[in-house]
Amino acid sequence: MAGTTDFPPVERRHNHRLRDLFEEAYERVLPCLDPRQTWGRVPLEHLAFRMLREAYPDLPPQEVHLLVCASVRVYRQRMRDQAEHLPRPEEIRMPQAAV
Repeated sequence: MAGTTDFPPVERRHNHRLRDLFEEAYERVLPCLDPRQTWGRVPLEHLAFRMLREAYPDLPPQEVHLLVCASVRVYRQRMRDQAEHLPRPEEIRMPQAAV
């Protein structure tokens, strides 16, 4: 059959630790992504950073950012009719560290 191979699909993910942690992290930040949980119709995804930093203090800020962006992306896929209030994942910026 043309176009088929005997090779298994290539795993593109490199950080398996984050992948293993994702579903738990997603459940933690889910309230921040809910359209009923806004502040003056502004989404609360920025609070997801704080929640994840407190839950996983050993994660560097870049990995927390990846988890937040992935959570928003998954929420937008799973809840298409309730996600228009959220920014696109590429628009999410890490909060500035307190000086």
